[in-house]
Amino acid sequence: MQFGLLPSSPVSERAGVDAAPARKTLWHAALLLLLGAFWGLQFVLLKIATDAGTGQFEIVLTSMFLLAAGFLTATAVTRAWFRLTWRYVRFFLTSGFLGFVAPLGLVVLAAGEISAGLIVLFEALTPVFTIALALVLRIEAASRRRLASMILAALGISCVLVPALTTSGGVSPLGIAFALGLPVVYGLDCLYVAARWPDGLSPLQIVTGETVGGVLQLLLISLFWPGVGPSSFSWSAGLWPVLMFAAVGFVEAYLYFYLIRQAGAVFVSLGSLISLFAGIGFGILLLGESHPASVWLAVGLAALALYVPFHRKRTRTVPELGVRETAIS
Repeated sequence: MQFGLLPSSPVSERAGVDAAPARKTLWHAALLLLLGAFWGLQFVLLKIATDAGTGQFEIVLTSMFLLAAGFLTATAVTRAWFRLTWRYVRFFLTSGFLGFVAPLGLVVLAAGEISAGLIVLFEALTPVFTIALALVLRIEAASRRRLASMILAALGISCVLVPALTTSGGVSPLGIAFALGLPVVYGLDCLYVAARWPDGLSPLQIVTGETVGGVLQLLLISLFWPGVGPSSFSWSAGLWPVLMFAAVGFVEAYLYFYLIRQAGAVFVSLGSLISLFAGIGFGILLLGESHPASVWLAVGLAALALYVPFHRKRTRTVPELGVRETAIS
Protein backbone atom coordinates (compact mmCIF):
# COMPACT_ATOMS: atom_id res chain seq x y z
CA MET A 1 0.00 0.00 0.00
CA GLN A 2 1.32 3.45 -0.93
CA PHE A 3 0.62 6.78 0.74
CA GLY A 4 0.88 9.96 -1.31
CA LEU A 5 -0.16 13.61 -1.28
CA LEU A 6 -3.79 14.63 -1.20
CA PRO A 7 -5.31 14.06 -4.66
CA SER A 8 -6.96 16.77 -6.71
CA SER A 9 -10.19 14.76 -6.92
CA PRO A 10 -12.92 15.31 -4.32
CA VAL A 11 -11.78 14.21 -0.86
CA SER A 12 -14.99 12.43 0.03
CA GLU A 13 -14.77 10.24 -3.05
CA ARG A 14 -11.08 9.44 -2.56
CA ALA A 15 -11.46 8.76 1.16
CA GLY A 16 -13.92 5.98 0.47
CA VAL A 17 -11.43 4.33 -1.89
CA ASP A 18 -8.48 4.57 0.51
CA ALA A 19 -10.34 3.56 3.68
CA ALA A 20 -11.04 -0.03 2.65
CA PRO A 21 -7.43 -1.10 1.92
CA ALA A 22 -6.26 0.75 5.05
CA ARG A 23 -8.71 -1.16 7.23
CA LYS A 24 -7.72 -4.41 5.51
CA THR A 25 -4.02 -3.76 6.16
CA LEU A 26 -4.69 -3.02 9.84
CA TRP A 27 -6.81 -6.18 10.11
CA HIS A 28 -4.03 -8.31 8.61
CA ALA A 29 -1.46 -6.70 10.92
CA ALA A 30 -3.64 -7.46 13.96
CA LEU A 31 -4.02 -11.09 12.87
CA LEU A 32 -0.26 -11.34 12.28
CA LEU A 33 0.40 -10.16 15.84
CA LEU A 34 -1.99 -12.83 17.13
CA LEU A 35 -0.37 -15.47 14.91
CA GLY A 36 3.13 -14.63 16.13
CA ALA A 37 2.00 -14.58 19.77
CA PHE A 38 0.39 -18.02 19.38
CA TRP A 39 3.53 -19.39 17.73
CA GLY A 40 5.60 -18.35 20.70
CA LEU A 41 3.05 -19.58 23.24
CA GLN A 42 2.87 -23.07 21.72
CA PHE A 43 6.47 -23.93 22.56
CA VAL A 44 6.11 -22.65 26.11
CA LEU A 45 3.03 -24.87 26.61
CA LEU A 46 4.97 -27.92 25.42
CA LYS A 47 7.80 -27.00 27.80
CA ILE A 48 5.29 -26.82 30.68
CA ALA A 49 3.90 -30.26 29.77
CA THR A 50 7.41 -31.74 29.62
CA ASP A 51 8.43 -30.21 32.95
CA ALA A 52 5.28 -31.71 34.53
CA GLY A 53 6.63 -35.18 33.79
CA THR A 54 4.29 -36.12 30.96
CA GLY A 55 5.82 -38.70 28.62
CA GLN A 56 7.36 -37.29 25.46
CA PHE A 57 5.59 -39.66 23.09
CA GLU A 58 2.35 -39.12 25.00
CA ILE A 59 2.62 -35.36 24.46
CA VAL A 60 3.25 -35.70 20.72
CA LEU A 61 0.52 -38.28 20.07
CA THR A 62 -2.08 -36.47 22.19
CA SER A 63 -1.32 -33.15 20.48
CA MET A 64 -1.55 -34.68 17.02
CA PHE A 65 -4.76 -36.56 17.83
CA LEU A 66 -6.47 -33.40 19.14
CA LEU A 67 -5.35 -31.32 16.15
CA ALA A 68 -6.51 -33.98 13.68
CA ALA A 69 -9.87 -34.29 15.46
CA GLY A 70 -10.34 -30.53 15.34
CA PHE A 71 -9.55 -30.22 11.64
CA LEU A 72 -11.67 -33.26 10.76
CA THR A 73 -14.57 -31.62 12.56
CA ALA A 74 -13.99 -28.38 10.64
CA THR A 75 -13.86 -30.33 7.38
CA ALA A 76 -17.15 -32.06 8.22
CA VAL A 77 -18.89 -28.82 9.20
CA THR A 78 -17.79 -27.07 5.99
CA ARG A 79 -18.43 -30.21 3.89
CA ALA A 80 -14.93 -30.04 2.46
CA TRP A 81 -14.54 -33.79 2.01
CA PHE A 82 -12.51 -35.00 -0.96
CA ARG A 83 -11.69 -38.27 -2.62
CA LEU A 84 -8.35 -39.76 -1.58
CA THR A 85 -5.80 -40.83 -4.19
CA TRP A 86 -2.41 -42.43 -3.73
CA ARG A 87 -0.79 -39.11 -4.67
CA TYR A 88 -2.69 -37.38 -1.88
CA VAL A 89 -1.79 -40.09 0.63
CA ARG A 90 1.90 -39.87 -0.21
CA PHE A 91 1.81 -36.09 0.11
CA PHE A 92 -0.04 -36.15 3.45
CA LEU A 93 2.33 -38.71 4.97
CA THR A 94 5.43 -36.77 3.91
CA SER A 95 4.16 -33.34 4.87
CA GLY A 96 2.59 -34.71 8.05
CA PHE A 97 5.97 -36.02 9.16
CA LEU A 98 7.96 -32.90 8.19
CA GLY A 99 5.37 -30.39 9.35
CA PHE A 100 4.02 -32.01 12.52
CA VAL A 101 5.54 -35.28 13.74
CA ALA A 102 9.24 -34.39 13.47
CA PRO A 103 8.93 -30.80 14.78
CA LEU A 104 6.74 -31.80 17.74
CA GLY A 105 9.11 -34.62 18.58
CA LEU A 106 12.13 -32.32 18.43
CA VAL A 107 10.38 -29.71 20.61
CA VAL A 108 9.53 -32.12 23.43
CA LEU A 109 13.02 -33.64 23.29
CA ALA A 110 14.61 -30.20 23.42
CA ALA A 111 12.22 -29.07 26.18
CA GLY A 112 13.72 -31.63 28.52
CA GLU A 113 17.17 -30.06 28.07
CA ILE A 114 16.87 -26.31 27.42
CA SER A 115 14.54 -23.38 28.09
CA ALA A 116 11.48 -22.48 26.02
CA GLY A 117 13.16 -19.19 25.12
CA LEU A 118 16.06 -20.98 23.44
CA ILE A 119 13.70 -23.34 21.61
CA VAL A 120 11.70 -20.47 20.11
CA LEU A 121 14.95 -18.67 19.24
CA PHE A 122 15.94 -21.48 16.88
CA GLU A 123 12.41 -22.12 15.59
CA ALA A 124 12.01 -18.45 14.67
CA LEU A 125 14.96 -18.79 12.27
CA THR A 126 12.93 -21.11 10.02
CA PRO A 127 12.57 -18.49 7.21
CA VAL A 128 16.37 -18.02 7.15
CA PHE A 129 16.97 -21.78 7.03
CA THR A 130 14.36 -22.06 4.28
CA ILE A 131 16.29 -19.52 2.22
CA ALA A 132 19.53 -21.43 2.85
CA LEU A 133 17.94 -24.75 1.81
CA ALA A 134 16.47 -23.12 -1.31
CA LEU A 135 19.91 -21.77 -2.25
CA VAL A 136 21.53 -25.16 -1.69
CA LEU A 137 18.86 -26.86 -3.79
CA ARG A 138 19.22 -24.08 -6.40
CA ILE A 139 15.57 -23.14 -6.11
CA GLU A 140 16.38 -19.50 -5.35
CA ALA A 141 19.16 -17.19 -6.49
CA ALA A 142 21.60 -15.70 -3.98
CA SER A 143 21.45 -12.02 -3.11
CA ARG A 144 23.26 -9.74 -0.70
CA ARG A 145 20.21 -9.49 1.53
CA ARG A 146 19.87 -13.26 1.81
CA LEU A 147 23.57 -13.83 2.40
CA ALA A 148 23.60 -11.12 5.08
CA SER A 149 20.58 -12.73 6.73
CA MET A 150 22.29 -16.13 6.89
CA ILE A 151 25.48 -14.60 8.29
CA LEU A 152 23.50 -12.83 11.03
CA ALA A 153 21.63 -16.04 11.83
CA ALA A 154 24.90 -18.00 12.05
CA LEU A 155 26.37 -15.39 14.39
CA GLY A 156 23.26 -15.56 16.56
CA ILE A 157 23.42 -19.35 16.79
CA SER A 158 27.12 -19.23 17.63
CA CYS A 159 26.34 -16.94 20.59
CA VAL A 160 24.47 -19.86 22.13
CA LEU A 161 26.35 -22.80 20.65
CA VAL A 162 29.90 -21.76 21.56
CA PRO A 163 29.24 -21.30 25.30
CA ALA A 164 27.34 -24.59 25.38
CA LEU A 165 30.28 -26.49 23.89
CA THR A 166 33.01 -24.75 25.88
CA THR A 167 31.42 -24.29 29.31
CA SER A 168 30.69 -27.20 31.61
CA GLY A 169 27.34 -27.15 33.38
CA GLY A 170 25.88 -24.61 30.95
CA VAL A 171 23.34 -25.03 28.18
CA SER A 172 22.87 -28.64 27.05
CA PRO A 173 24.50 -29.28 23.64
CA LEU A 174 22.02 -32.13 23.11
CA GLY A 175 19.09 -29.77 23.66
CA ILE A 176 20.58 -27.29 21.20
CA ALA A 177 21.02 -30.09 18.64
CA PHE A 178 17.32 -30.97 18.94
CA ALA A 179 16.33 -27.29 18.67
CA LEU A 180 18.54 -26.78 15.61
CA GLY A 181 16.61 -29.56 13.89
CA LEU A 182 13.41 -27.50 14.10
CA PRO A 183 14.15 -24.88 11.41
CA VAL A 184 15.63 -27.60 9.20
CA VAL A 185 12.50 -29.81 9.15
CA TYR A 186 10.19 -26.79 8.97
CA GLY A 187 12.21 -25.45 6.03
CA LEU A 188 12.08 -28.79 4.24
CA ASP A 189 8.33 -28.98 4.81
CA CYS A 190 7.83 -25.46 3.49
CA LEU A 191 9.70 -26.22 0.27
CA TYR A 192 8.07 -29.64 -0.16
CA VAL A 193 4.52 -28.36 0.31
CA ALA A 194 5.09 -25.46 -2.07
CA ALA A 195 6.49 -27.80 -4.74
CA ARG A 196 4.02 -30.69 -4.32
CA TRP A 197 0.76 -29.00 -3.30
CA PRO A 198 -2.00 -31.20 -4.82
CA ASP A 199 -4.21 -29.39 -7.32
CA GLY A 200 -7.75 -28.70 -6.21
CA LEU A 201 -7.19 -28.93 -2.44
CA SER A 202 -7.89 -26.02 -0.10
CA PRO A 203 -5.69 -25.07 2.88
CA LEU A 204 -8.19 -26.67 5.28
CA GLN A 205 -8.08 -29.93 3.33
CA ILE A 206 -4.28 -29.83 3.27
CA VAL A 207 -3.84 -29.29 7.00
CA THR A 208 -6.51 -31.92 7.77
CA GLY A 209 -4.70 -34.47 5.63
CA GLU A 210 -1.35 -33.56 7.20
CA THR A 211 -2.56 -33.99 10.78
CA VAL A 212 -4.37 -37.26 10.06
CA GLY A 213 -1.24 -38.53 8.27
CA GLY A 214 0.81 -37.58 11.31
CA VAL A 215 -1.50 -39.48 13.68
CA LEU A 216 -1.34 -42.60 11.53
CA GLN A 217 2.46 -42.51 11.55
CA LEU A 218 2.58 -42.10 15.33
CA LEU A 219 0.15 -44.98 15.85
CA LEU A 220 2.35 -47.13 13.64
CA ILE A 221 5.40 -46.16 15.69
CA SER A 222 3.58 -47.01 18.92
CA LEU A 223 3.16 -50.60 17.73
CA PHE A 224 6.94 -51.07 17.71
CA TRP A 225 7.80 -48.85 20.72
CA PRO A 226 7.36 -50.74 24.00
CA GLY A 227 5.49 -48.93 26.75
CA VAL A 228 3.93 -46.17 24.66
CA GLY A 229 0.68 -45.78 22.80
CA PRO A 230 -2.96 -44.99 23.58
CA SER A 231 -3.13 -47.57 26.40
CA SER A 232 -0.40 -45.71 28.34
CA PHE A 233 -2.31 -42.42 28.55
CA SER A 234 -3.22 -40.94 31.91
CA TRP A 235 -5.04 -37.61 32.24
CA SER A 236 -2.62 -35.93 34.59
CA ALA A 237 -2.02 -32.24 35.25
CA GLY A 238 0.76 -32.33 32.66
CA LEU A 239 -1.73 -32.97 29.85
CA TRP A 240 -3.71 -29.76 30.39
CA PRO A 241 -0.97 -27.71 28.70
CA VAL A 242 -1.26 -30.16 25.79
CA LEU A 243 -4.98 -29.40 25.52
CA MET A 244 -4.18 -25.69 25.48
CA PHE A 245 -1.47 -26.31 22.88
CA ALA A 246 -3.97 -28.07 20.60
CA ALA A 247 -6.50 -25.23 20.94
CA VAL A 248 -3.87 -22.57 20.25
CA GLY A 249 -2.41 -24.67 17.41
CA PHE A 250 -5.78 -25.00 15.71
CA VAL A 251 -6.29 -21.22 15.62
CA GLU A 252 -2.65 -20.59 14.66
CA ALA A 253 -2.79 -23.00 11.70
CA TYR A 254 -6.00 -21.41 10.41
CA LEU A 255 -4.53 -17.91 10.72
CA TYR A 256 -1.36 -19.06 8.96
CA PHE A 257 -3.18 -20.30 5.87
CA TYR A 258 -5.69 -17.45 5.90
CA LEU A 259 -2.97 -14.79 5.92
CA ILE A 260 -0.93 -16.55 3.24
CA ARG A 261 -3.99 -16.49 0.98
CA GLN A 262 -4.82 -12.88 1.80
CA ALA A 263 -1.46 -11.14 2.30
CA GLY A 264 1.28 -13.43 0.95
CA ALA A 265 4.01 -15.61 2.44
CA VAL A 266 6.55 -12.78 2.83
CA PHE A 267 4.10 -10.92 5.07
CA VAL A 268 3.38 -14.07 7.11
CA SER A 269 7.09 -14.80 7.52
CA LEU A 270 7.35 -11.67 9.68
CA GLY A 271 5.29 -13.58 12.23
CA SER A 272 8.50 -15.44 13.07
CA LEU A 273 9.94 -12.18 14.37
CA ILE A 274 6.88 -11.71 16.60
CA SER A 275 7.01 -15.33 17.80
CA LEU A 276 10.65 -14.88 18.81
CA PHE A 277 9.86 -12.18 21.34
CA ALA A 278 6.48 -13.67 22.29
CA GLY A 279 8.04 -17.05 23.10
CA ILE A 280 10.75 -15.50 25.24
CA GLY A 281 8.19 -13.27 26.96
CA PHE A 282 5.84 -16.15 27.74
CA GLY A 283 8.80 -18.19 29.00
CA ILE A 284 9.72 -15.43 31.43
CA LEU A 285 6.10 -14.86 32.47
CA LEU A 286 4.89 -18.47 32.81
CA LEU A 287 8.11 -20.32 33.64
CA GLY A 288 10.22 -17.65 35.32
CA GLU A 289 13.04 -18.18 32.81
CA SER A 290 16.05 -15.87 32.68
CA HIS A 291 18.75 -15.64 30.04
CA PRO A 292 22.40 -14.56 30.03
CA ALA A 293 23.71 -11.70 27.92
CA SER A 294 24.88 -14.11 25.18
CA VAL A 295 21.29 -15.26 24.60
CA TRP A 296 19.98 -11.68 24.38
CA LEU A 297 22.73 -10.93 21.86
CA ALA A 298 21.61 -13.97 19.89
CA VAL A 299 18.00 -12.73 20.00
CA GLY A 300 19.08 -9.36 18.60
CA LEU A 301 21.06 -10.98 15.78
CA ALA A 302 18.17 -13.34 15.01
CA ALA A 303 15.77 -10.38 14.82
CA LEU A 304 18.09 -8.69 12.31
CA ALA A 305 18.43 -11.94 10.35
CA LEU A 306 14.63 -12.11 10.02
CA TYR A 307 14.24 -8.41 9.25
CA VAL A 308 16.89 -8.00 6.53
CA PRO A 309 15.60 -10.29 3.73
CA PHE A 310 11.87 -9.67 4.17
CA HIS A 311 11.56 -5.95 4.83
CA ARG A 312 10.96 -4.36 1.48
CA LYS A 313 8.30 -2.03 0.10
CA ARG A 314 5.44 -3.71 -1.68
CA THR A 315 4.26 -1.82 -4.74
CA ARG A 316 1.56 -4.16 -5.97
CA THR A 317 -1.29 -6.17 -4.56
CA VAL A 318 -0.50 -9.82 -3.90
CA PRO A 319 -2.76 -12.02 -6.02
CA GLU A 320 -4.73 -14.75 -4.35
CA LEU A 321 -2.48 -17.76 -4.16
CA GLY A 322 -3.40 -21.05 -5.70
CA VAL A 323 -0.66 -22.83 -3.81
CA ARG A 324 0.99 -22.46 -0.42
CA GLU A 325 3.95 -20.12 -0.87
CA THR A 326 7.16 -20.61 1.06
CA ALA A 327 8.66 -17.98 3.32
CA ILE A 328 11.20 -17.02 0.63
CA SER A 329 11.18 -13.48 -0.66
